[in-house]
Amino acid sequence: MDKKLIPDPPAGVSAAVAERVFAHYGLGGGSDPVKSSCLPKLPCRSLSLSAEERLMAAYSVLQSAAATAYESTDQLDGANCKLAMGVVHLIELAQAGVDLVLEEGPVER
Repeated sequence: MDKKLIPDPPAGVSAAVAERVFAHYGLGGGSDPVKSSCLPKLPCRSLSLSAEERLMAAYSVLQSAAATAYESTDQLDGANCKLAMGVVHLIELAQAGVDLVLEEGPVER
């Protein structure tokens, strides 16, 4: 019994799908981008959070991104898997940079 528990992913992503994704997030490449009011907003600079708290939040987001990219490698093979692992490595480099800033302590202005 050689049945797989997880079905194979679609053979490929059509160019039309990629164009719609780019248009939705306003990344160019799409001929009909959505209004910017529909796009997710980046957090504005909050005076209630210290620089350290904002860095900790950024680090948490980087951890989630790394976990997501790493988990996606289970569904990939060959060059695509290497590409996803490259993304994981870049995220880990960003995490190391955030760690260095946090270890330096408060910044005097």
